[in-house]
Amino acid sequence: MDTDSRLNGAGRLLVLSALLLQAWAHTRHGDGFQLRAPPGCLSPNATDLVCRDREVSGLQLGPPRVDLADLRNVTGDRLDVWNVRHLRWTDSAIVDIRRAIVRPENLRSLDVSRNNITKLQDYYFQEYVRLEAMNLSYNAIDDLPRHVFFNRSLEKLRTLSLAHNALHAVPFQVFAPMEELGHLDISYNYIATVLDHFFKFNRHIEVLLLNNNKITKLTSNALADLSDLRILDLSHNSVEFIAKGLFDSLNQLEYLNLAYNPFVNMPSGTFRGLGKLLTLNLSGNKLTQFTFGLLHFSSNLTSLTIDDTNIERIHNSELLGISKLRILNIRNNQHLRLIESYVLTDTPHLEELDISGNSLTFLPTSLANLTLLRKLNISDNPWGCDCRMHWFGSWAETMKSRNIVLSDLSCTYAYPNDMLPTLHHLNCTSPRLNTKTPTRQYRLNTDALLECQFLANPPPSITWVTPRREVFHWNPDPAIPDVFEKHPHAHDQLMTPIRVIPPRIQVLDNGTLLIKNVTREDCGRYTCYASNPIANQTENVLLHIDPTDWNNVRIMSLIVGLQCATAFLAITLVIQLLRYMVDRFGIFNNFCSFCKRDRVSPRARQIYAMLDNIEQYKSQQLERLRDNYTQQVNRIKDNCAQQMEWIQNSYQSQTKHLKEFRDIGTQHLSTLRGQYCDQVKRVRDYSTNQLNWVRENYIFQRNKIRKFSAHKVLQLRETYKYQQQTLNKVLENLPSLYFENCRAGTCGRAESLVFDPNDVESIDVYLKTKIEKLANLEEVTNTDVTQSRLSLYYTPTERSLGSRILSPGDPPTEVFVNHIRTRPERLPPFDGASTSRETVGSHGTNRSGLKPSYSTEELLKNSATCDIQPCTSLPELCVGDQDALDEENERRETAL
Repeated sequence: MDTDSRLNGAGRLLVLSALLLQAWAHTRHGDGFQLRAPPGCLSPNATDLVCRDREVSGLQLGPPRVDLADLRNVTGDRLDVWNVRHLRWTDSAIVDIRRAIVRPENLRSLDVSRNNITKLQDYYFQEYVRLEAMNLSYNAIDDLPRHVFFNRSLEKLRTLSLAHNALHAVPFQVFAPMEELGHLDISYNYIATVLDHFFKFNRHIEVLLLNNNKITKLTSNALADLSDLRILDLSHNSVEFIAKGLFDSLNQLEYLNLAYNPFVNMPSGTFRGLGKLLTLNLSGNKLTQFTFGLLHFSSNLTSLTIDDTNIERIHNSELLGISKLRILNIRNNQHLRLIESYVLTDTPHLEELDISGNSLTFLPTSLANLTLLRKLNISDNPWGCDCRMHWFGSWAETMKSRNIVLSDLSCTYAYPNDMLPTLHHLNCTSPRLNTKTPTRQYRLNTDALLECQFLANPPPSITWVTPRREVFHWNPDPAIPDVFEKHPHAHDQLMTPIRVIPPRIQVLDNGTLLIKNVTREDCGRYTCYASNPIANQTENVLLHIDPTDWNNVRIMSLIVGLQCATAFLAITLVIQLLRYMVDRFGIFNNFCSFCKRDRVSPRARQIYAMLDNIEQYKSQQLERLRDNYTQQVNRIKDNCAQQMEWIQNSYQSQTKHLKEFRDIGTQHLSTLRGQYCDQVKRVRDYSTNQLNWVRENYIFQRNKIRKFSAHKVLQLRETYKYQQQTLNKVLENLPSLYFENCRAGTCGRAESLVFDPNDVESIDVYLKTKIEKLANLEEVTNTDVTQSRLSLYYTPTERSLGSRILSPGDPPTEVFVNHIRTRPERLPPFDGASTSRETVGSHGTNRSGLKPSYSTEELLKNSATCDIQPCTSLPELCVGDQDALDEENERRETAL
């Protein structure tokens, strides 16, 4: 369905006209009851009545029932339409519908167009309970009261026409009672705006005609509720811009007419929601260019009309996305001078193309790819008939065999309809190389002229590409655009224009490339690209630099490098001389105290930092060793105290038990006392041995750490002496011309030397002092600490008895030195000792069969005289050796 037929189908508001024409053309005769026609009326069939040019008085419309009553120029009022279903009463000067039409309860459609109706009142159509279609067009209605359609009987109304009236404003949601409304025509009025959600209760409208009004603004939600809308006509209004999202909810829209609105710009997302759009008319606007991406969302578009606009050029990608387009009309655009060559490539299914009445001078070459084209109109354009249209001659001859309707084919200032013969006799040839500049060697800072001439008709345009990817264009005839017309005259590879005045590289009027003041960067391959409407060709021109210049560059580089090195050396000597004079005469020291410089050289400061690090490391290791030693001593003391306390408690309990049996002999008590003293002695010896071992290990490790520090200091001193010797040898081998003072030691103050000579004595004294202090330390020759000699960095940790070989005098394995249990286990029972139950039998004898030789009183007396006082003094027993060790440590620390 083309645009005109679709628009006519959308504009049919009433079925009445079609029924009348059908009734007029096909008069039914024959059997059945024939309607009696009053004077001035005609009955084409049994149920229809047509009346012309008469009065209402005396006009009876039934019975029987009248399906269609067509009254034209029937004046008067009070027409009874009880038996009429469809009433068409036009051109009859009706003013008041309510007064003129009586009993309209059975009316299905009402057409009172072309009358003098001016006013409507509230609840005006309350009696029209079955009405489905109403036409009030071509009257003088200037106002719609808010409740004019407020009637539950109008819920079945589906078609309403208020076109060609004098409406300036429409009450908000005035059509809300007609919820089944599907066709609304309020065109040709003076409506200025449509507000948000105006059609909120009319969701089933499929055809909405708002054309030929004074609408200047459509808010973004004005059409948001019309989800079923299929046809929308907004043409011939004053809409200057389309609100964002105006058409987003119209996903069923198929026909959209926006013609003759003063649009200046149309955003690319305007038709974002119109996925089912088939026909679009954008004629009569003020667009100067087609927005890129405007039609990307309307992939089903089949008809597009762009007439009477200010568009000057249609670019290649502006019809991208509408590959199903079949009808394209671009007519009467006075400013349209160019349709680019590949525009029609995106519309391969095009069947009808009309580009008449524009200012086009040549056709796009993509027209030849339209294999389905069946209608073409290119009339009323100033066609150039030059080589740019040379292809069209042979293509048009081929299309004639397919009966394509071609319009008048005429060239500008030529005989009418004489285009094809003219194109056939054009002498158009492709570019062919004539001459080019051979490969040459150019001197630096001279001018180079690169020439590349081609023979062709028309003369080709030349494009030069330099080795640095700079592009220069030249067109012999600027009036005829070439393929690079959109490019700047000179640009880089990123299309950035080159703006250098005066230009160093430029294209002359004959297409020759001129390079002024040739540099090394200009050396390389230059590409010469020639193109005309027939074909194109590419050639290369090489530019080389003269080798003499390369040698001069090398020599100059060496000279400049030598001069720079000499200047640097001279500056260095001058600075050193100034420093020497300043230090020698003490200029700064005489004038200001804060200008004194630090006498210590950087190398000396580095040596001092290394020595401090060694000293700090030694101190840390000694501190850790001392802490470990103190922890082990404390553990041994605690273990010894626990063992002694346990032995004392055992002895006291056994003694107390024995006192209760006075008949036990003195021999048994003596044996018990001997065992007790023996155990105390063994624990004491064991603790003493452990303390001695820990002290020896501590002294050994401390000496190792101090020897390590002394070794590092000696190694640093030897390295220092070796560097001084090397430096002296270097100074002796230097020439005497410049470095005579250095032999005498005057240049030893330079920052580049390893040491400052003035710092030698202080460093040497410092090293000797460190070495003497470390050398005075006494050697530890104890052979029992072999495990500590395995590493210079060994630090004693907790050590169990399992790591040593027990001697016969060692205590039992149940005695721990470095590990103390929370609740110490009991020692094995003493030899000959037992509890009271084990010692004394029922008859007063022990289990060994020995009878007691002492009475109870004697046993208690002997036990009281047992010398156990030294064994019970726990602090003196376990701490006595520690005091001597602490005194020895203090003496050694004082010596250090």
